Amino acid sequence: MRLSMAVLAFLGMTLAGAAHAASVQCTSADKSKWLPTPQVKAMLEEHGFSNIGAIKPNDRNCYVAQAVDNTGAKRTLYLDPTDGALMAME
Repeated sequence: MRLSMAVLAFLGMTLAGAAHAASVQCTSADKSKWLPTPQVKAMLEEHGFSNIGAIKPNDRNCYVAQAVDNTGAKRTLYLDPTDGALMAME
């Protein structure tokens, strides 16, 4: 169920703009509920991202990663660390 929700979030959020990315708050969940970054990286690879850089938390409780999408464009991804859902992309 989590993976299918993440897939829907990826599809629904791919058009998020930079202004949205700057203000996105990903979660208020305790860090003990966050997915390990290797699992999030694997999810990104399953969704066609490559050259994924280090996945790091930011001050808005998101995981942030640099990656290349399936068109070859470099992207900054803002992910919900509890389920890997894409919250914003620039």
